[in-house]
Amino acid sequence: MRLEPVTEEHLPLLVELNADPEVMRWLLGRPATPEETAAEWRQRLERQSDPARGLGYWAGFEDDAFLGWWSASSFAHDPSLAGLGYRLARSAWGRGLATEGARAMVARAFAVPDVTRVGATTRAANTGSRRVLSKAGLRHVDTDDGEVAYVLTREEWAARDD
Repeated sequence: MRLEPVTEEHLPLLVELNADPEVMRWLLGRPATPEETAAEWRQRLERQSDPARGLGYWAGFEDDAFLGWWSASSFAHDPSLAGLGYRLARSAWGRGLATEGARAMVARAFAVPDVTRVGATTRAANTGSRRVLSKAGLRHVDTDDGEVAYVLTREEWAARDD
C-alpha cells in the first residue's frame, strides 16, 4: 500500500468514497453529497492538518486503485493529542488494510516529539472499526451516548512487542 498526502486533486476520489451508503453508514447514515464532501475536506485540510509537524491526511493506493484515507490529525486546542482516523472503500474492507494504515498513522503521530497520545472515536456498534483500533494498539477508555473512545499513550506504544 502506498500513502500520499491528501490534496484537492483527490477530491473526486473522496466524493466517490463518501457517495457509498455502506461506507457512510456509521457516519452520516446516508451518502454524502459532493458539496458536503468538499466542505468536509476544506475543514479537514485547513484546521486539522499540520504538515510542518508531519500530521494530516493520507490517501491510500494499491497500484493505482484508491483504497481510502487515513489520518494522524492535529488539534489546535491540544498539541499533545493526535487524532487517528480512516475511511476505506468497500473494495479494501476485510484485507487488513485499515489496520495497516492505522498503525502507520500511529507511528507517524509518535514521530512528532510533542505528541503524547493518539485518540479515536467510533460508534459503539461499529465492531469493524473497534477491531481496527484495538489491532492498532489503542485501548477502549470511555463509552458515552453510543460513542466509544480509544487512546494509546506514547509509553504504551513504546512498550509494545509487535
